[in-house]
Amino acid sequence: MLKLSLDRDYKAAIYLRLSKEDGDFSFSGEKLESDSISNQRLLIMDYLKKHPEITVVKEYCDDGFTGANFERPDFNKMMDAVRAGEDAIRKGAIDCIVVKDLSRFGREYIGSGEYIQKIFPRLGIRFIAINDHYDNAQPGAADNELVLPFKNLMNDSYCRDISIKVRSNLEAKRRSGQFVGTRVVFGYMRSPDNKNQLVIDPEAASVVQEIFKWKVEGLSPAQIADQLNTANVPSPIEYKKAKGSKQRTCFQTKQVALWSAVAIYRILKNEIYTGTLVQGKTTSPNHKVKKTVAKPSNEWSRTENAHDPIIAPSQFDLVQRLMQDDTRSPVGAKGVHPFSGKIFCADCGSPMVRRVTRTGGHEYAYFICGGNKNDKKSCSSHSIKESVVYDTVLAVVQGHIAAAMDMADALTQIDNLAWENRELEKINAKIAFQEEIIDKNRRLKTGAYEDFKSDFISRDEYKIYTARFDQQIAEATETIMSLTGERNSVMGGLAEQQGWLAQFKEYENIQELTRRAVVSLIEYVRVNEDKEIEVRLMHGDRFASIVDFLSEQKEKEAAKRIIHLTREAV
Repeated sequence: MLKLSLDRDYKAAIYLRLSKEDGDFSFSGEKLESDSISNQRLLIMDYLKKHPEITVVKEYCDDGFTGANFERPDFNKMMDAVRAGEDAIRKGAIDCIVVKDLSRFGREYIGSGEYIQKIFPRLGIRFIAINDHYDNAQPGAADNELVLPFKNLMNDSYCRDISIKVRSNLEAKRRSGQFVGTRVVFGYMRSPDNKNQLVIDPEAASVVQEIFKWKVEGLSPAQIADQLNTANVPSPIEYKKAKGSKQRTCFQTKQVALWSAVAIYRILKNEIYTGTLVQGKTTSPNHKVKKTVAKPSNEWSRTENAHDPIIAPSQFDLVQRLMQDDTRSPVGAKGVHPFSGKIFCADCGSPMVRRVTRTGGHEYAYFICGGNKNDKKSCSSHSIKESVVYDTVLAVVQGHIAAAMDMADALTQIDNLAWENRELEKINAKIAFQEEIIDKNRRLKTGAYEDFKSDFISRDEYKIYTARFDQQIAEATETIMSLTGERNSVMGGLAEQQGWLAQFKEYENIQELTRRAVVSLIEYVRVNEDKEIEVRLMHGDRFASIVDFLSEQKEKEAAKRIIHLTREAV
């Protein structure tokens, strides 16, 4: 270790650092001039003019890295240079570090103290913090070291306070529906007038809409990616690069990034395209730990109608259901069969499998039970002609649509408030029942604990009972969440009901069953051993509920007419 002295020459590295997380920027995003990189450099160079024994050989700058830890690229490069050892130092390597003040060096008081009081003296490194009037080569530096831990602690505390303020500011923006992400999803861009507001990028949005349309038509994510690549449509990363973005990804393996099934899958699963902004899915434990952890979904910031939608919510929900279905298409096929993932055996629940036979130059298509195909003993074949299924389902759909159109006309004539009140009463009753289940199980948990403390039951029995009670509480809580969402939907009134009825109106004159029509209108088709066909259409529960409601309204109107005629007769 070389002895530090003011009487010899030093080869110095100057270290500069700036970070939003350390409060070096205003909340408006502007740099505070006092700590700007240029200001730090100017102050250090002005100081060194008065110290001819120090020659600057290297500048290290971490712009945009917090001082809460030492995981900074240029800082680590600098330390690699000073850790070369005494032999390297004697050959002219860096043996002096100059910073504007201790806060630029680091705000983590334990780590900063370790470097200043242990590592630098051991390596023979002269360390200068100008504004803190600290120079470990100066006589009396040891006395100043008594003050250093307090200064480092203050810097650490300041960093923590700033981190809390930044987090609070970001959370407030999230809660108000402002976009605070670093990267904008494909299909949107930042508003020129407000960087926290997303607006539709027409060119990219048209690609997103095509992706959703192809999925509804039966294409898999891999097939969609192939179609986009064949058409030379730029992938999201290439599109942003063409727009001037310097964004890069570690997943890129080729010179030109192509569309992939993973990229398509992420787009199809992203709720942001419905106008809903979901943020704050991850967090870090504190300002010193940069590793992120996932937050529970109930802690996410969720804002509906935060920006203009690219995809209608109904289409997004439809695609999510399709993503859950097993709809593999044959090799080389451009899509899947209209009934794929929608037709099942009514007896064993297995999917029905389409088969094609050719006889005398003619082609005959039929469905058989998938369970029977795999195991003849599990179920019968349930063989049924495709044409029979097709004609039956088409007739059911046409009849249902006709009824839905009549229903839509009737709904426009009735009282909105009456509908809401009736549905809310039913939902609130269901919620109250689930709340009773929760209260009951909580009382049982308390009772089990008291029995355990009184030695009426063993520890193992107590664990079994509480696990059972907790499960019932969790199930009831989940049901309440679902019912609450349904209640919020109903509170939208008749407009919301007419919204899903409008989906049927789109197919008012339907003459054939396309893949899009099947997945939009049909929940499932079931075929039993007697070749009886059950068709379950979308929104069946709502449909039945409205039928009941309209019947009630007719009965009330009939009763009013009877009362009126009776009064006239009197």
